[in-house]
Amino acid sequence: MFVIALFTVTLFLIARGILTLVQRYLDARGAGRSFKRMLKQGRIDAGIYADAIWTEASSFGRTKLRPKISRTQQRVIRDARRALREDFLNDYAPGFYQYIIIFLIASVLGLILETVYMYTMYGVLESRVGLVWGPFSPLYGFGAVLLTAVLWPIRNEPIWKIFVISAAVGGTLEQLAGWGMETIMHAWSWSYLHFPDHITQWVAWRFLIMWGALGLVWCKLIMPEMLFRIGEPTTRRQGIVVGLLTAFIVLDIAITVLCFYRAGKRQEGVPPRNPIEHYIDDHFGDEFISDTFENLNLDRDKLPRTE
Repeated sequence: MFVIALFTVTLFLIARGILTLVQRYLDARGAGRSFKRMLKQGRIDAGIYADAIWTEASSFGRTKLRPKISRTQQRVIRDARRALREDFLNDYAPGFYQYIIIFLIASVLGLILETVYMYTMYGVLESRVGLVWGPFSPLYGFGAVLLTAVLWPIRNEPIWKIFVISAAVGGTLEQLAGWGMETIMHAWSWSYLHFPDHITQWVAWRFLIMWGALGLVWCKLIMPEMLFRIGEPTTRRQGIVVGLLTAFIVLDIAITVLCFYRAGKRQEGVPPRNPIEHYIDDHFGDEFISDTFENLNLDRDKLPRTE
């Protein structure tokens, strides 16, 4: 699990690097939504065009002047943007709206990266989804939300404190996820029993150290920029869309848990006892689960044991 989390964070860093390059290009051209917002708010003024080089550009049959802003003024723009971001982060704590978007982004990116990683490293191309509907791997979504919720209040604390708390959060997440899979779903996806420094089946010292390092990267480099770019909902439509997505994800998670619960009961020979369990057995039987969740081991005789 940790290896995929590492690659997921790496993907976030790559995405941030690309966005930074795009933003610098827009700054050099005096364009972009954030540039116009800073002009409107008075964080930068028309003096930003001092020493700019103007050229003619044609677009859709229309000719207009485009500036090439000097490097000195580009630094002024970047300083103003950093101040804008810090003011936003100091005034707004992440809430439900931001957490849902973070969950969705991390769930999808985690799934994509896990699939690519398994194919690149092992030549295995299989379904890595974690829910019955949609391209989601909720473990990564919950991990990103948990790190954000825990680290946000201490983002300005000493580095060692962030490191220790991040390690504790990562270890707790792995323990609860692994234990929940085996206890509730009668399934397993990873085990650290073959490592000499394992603490439990799902937690090892080496990965606690790495979780601490990942938490530092998330807290200092990824989380602030992501929350700033998500921002606050400015229209009713945004709130409605996020509300509908939330309802869908909750239903998706509930159905998935019931699917694995019934899979375990079917192995024990327990028949469905109500209409919901009949529906689950009819539409999400063993064949569906084995085809959809190919990376999970549902054979109870092969479950790794700690004793």
